[in-house]
Amino acid sequence: MNIVVAGFGSSTLERRSDRGIATFALDAALAALADAGIARDDVDGYVGAPFATNAGSPHAEGGDEISLKTVASLMGLRLTWGVDLFRRYPTDMVTSAAQALTAGTCRFVLGLRALYVAPGLDYATSQTGQVFGADQFTKPYGYTTAGARFAARAWAYMARHGATRDDLFAIVDLSRRNAALNPQAVWRDKPLTREAYFAGRMIAEPHGLFDCDLPVCGAQAFVMCRAEDLPGSAQAARVTGFSGFARPEALWTMSNRSPADLTTAQLYDGFSTMVWEWLDAFGITEPGGAPGFLRDGHAEMGGRLPLNTFGGALGEGRLHGMGHLREAYLQTTGRAGARQQKDGPALVQVGPFDDSSFVLLEPYAHRSGGPSASKASL
Repeated sequence: MNIVVAGFGSSTLERRSDRGIATFALDAALAALADAGIARDDVDGYVGAPFATNAGSPHAEGGDEISLKTVASLMGLRLTWGVDLFRRYPTDMVTSAAQALTAGTCRFVLGLRALYVAPGLDYATSQTGQVFGADQFTKPYGYTTAGARFAARAWAYMARHGATRDDLFAIVDLSRRNAALNPQAVWRDKPLTREAYFAGRMIAEPHGLFDCDLPVCGAQAFVMCRAEDLPGSAQAARVTGFSGFARPEALWTMSNRSPADLTTAQLYDGFSTMVWEWLDAFGITEPGGAPGFLRDGHAEMGGRLPLNTFGGALGEGRLHGMGHLREAYLQTTGRAGARQQKDGPALVQVGPFDDSSFVLLEPYAHRSGGPSASKASL
């Protein structure tokens, strides 16, 4: 497979904003096109994931969600292929775009994910007393709000393996320290002491306030194409593998890599304990070994496997995995600035334990002899 991510763009990330979701989406999309060195008329493919995942979402088009139809209309895109993925992740967006490009359906795919917390709405609670379908068995009992189902799983992990909330603080502390090197991170200049962490109110035990990512208003976007169509000025990362939670090993089969080859990993951290799950599941650590891996410094920058080098969702803000994908792209193109780690494969995992998907990005040797050193770090 010779498919590449050719550029990435981001809007500002704001905790609350009077600007609408369309403004953030257009800022990110135009920045991605400029980064890839293409014009909007070149875009003939689109993939999005517009679903607003917060429990209090009104799911309003142009309010807290923005679809292919709206983006294409606002940008004047003439598409031969386009899709919005329901309740999916940036890693699934990359997979869908790669398949469309491999099939020859389009040449340049724009991928976009935007999130918005509407004024006056609460992030964590439902807007209605009525529930339907499978929600009847979960929502009335609070299982889907405030991360309750993940908290139950976290308690089980901690009980089995002897982990403590000090081990949770190690994850949050790493995120805050890495976020200090990320100009976009909402927690960039806000270090967190152990005392302040433990003083935070409990949300869904064992997850306290700082174990939960912070919802933001913002958007990020990427451009993908086949390597032979790569613009001369673009800096590319190769997509060498992808898979889903039911068969995570397929990622290594497709890429001909193994966990030992990884140089960075961007693991989804909507709640701090999520990081443990895939460190163990991928065999990076032995079962129950993830807390010790972090505690012993192996996840630090320059360590055995640097994790969430941009601060993760716990440090940058909640873009539902788009920040994780962007950081892997920056790392593999040598554009991560002060966060830059050594060249090599970068793993991106997005989603909870029962619904994750994965992408592997690797450095790409540009046909002109390598990425231009003149491009600024993002």
